[in-house]
Amino acid sequence: MPLLQRGASGKRGGPVESVIAWAWREELPKVPRRMDGPMQMAGGWDKAGRFAEMLSLVDAFGVNQYGAVPDFSADSWPCEDAQVIGDAVMALDGYALELPEDWRPAPELDRFGGLGAKAVSEAWRRMTHEDGQGRVMLRLKPSELVIRRAVMGWDADGMKLEDVSQGFEVYGNGQEKWFVAKTVDTIVGANPDGSDRTVPQTVELNGWNSKSRRPYPDAYRKPLLDPDPVDAIIARAEHEIWLSALAMVFEDVAHRMQDVVMLPSAIPAAPWLTPMPSARVLPDLVGNAVLLKAQQDQADAAMARRFPSWFRLFNKKSKAPA
Repeated sequence: MPLLQRGASGKRGGPVESVIAWAWREELPKVPRRMDGPMQMAGGWDKAGRFAEMLSLVDAFGVNQYGAVPDFSADSWPCEDAQVIGDAVMALDGYALELPEDWRPAPELDRFGGLGAKAVSEAWRRMTHEDGQGRVMLRLKPSELVIRRAVMGWDADGMKLEDVSQGFEVYGNGQEKWFVAKTVDTIVGANPDGSDRTVPQTVELNGWNSKSRRPYPDAYRKPLLDPDPVDAIIARAEHEIWLSALAMVFEDVAHRMQDVVMLPSAIPAAPWLTPMPSARVLPDLVGNAVLLKAQQDQADAAMARRFPSWFRLFNKKSKAPA
């Protein structure tokens, strides 16, 4: 099934995610590879030799300015619409993320209290980092996230949290893990007289008494969630960021498309809670300019309602928030 459907007036179009996928799969590979420096002198058989050695177009020739593997059989440049989309997606890397105060990616874990909150915090820690100026950045660039979804699609199953239960840490063989907290003196430097300077620190030691084959009286176990929900929470967060990125691209370029009609996203905002939408029929928007303008105005309002304050993006060049 083609990514874009053709309307009665002859123009192709589809939801923003399909238009972006079309740009990266069919048009943007027509751009030659990115050149980061001067070209080296090469012999007539050098390219064939490198390809035989690497056995990969990606490794041998790299990617172009849009992160796409060049199509060396292309005999034309990508259409202007695709380049406009490509530039808008790459511009997303000029923004940083701000965690919304009301972010609740996994309400199913509320019944686990602190363990659920810990899982959400760990997911956010793994997927982000600070840029040294007080701003939170994705470890995966927003453009890379959009491109990955455009090329490979997205997986709703990876966002589901089913049959999560509370358990305790165990070893690989299933044996229970027990811990005991002890205060020990740790060397942190030297005193003026040359002796070791120590400070008391609390450390965790093995709480299992191998002689009596039972835990020590003051030993304890560490609770955990099984299966670990962190990966699913990260998948949900990336889904929300992806939809926010699609909304930004739609707002930026939908009204600038010349040959392609870009419609609002058809992706569910929370696929782990809502069923997948049925197939969408593309209306003939192009034949009536007034109808197209009304559709775009409605789309802007719908986007504003659908994407409240999940991930607000702000320019990296602006002053960091206090």
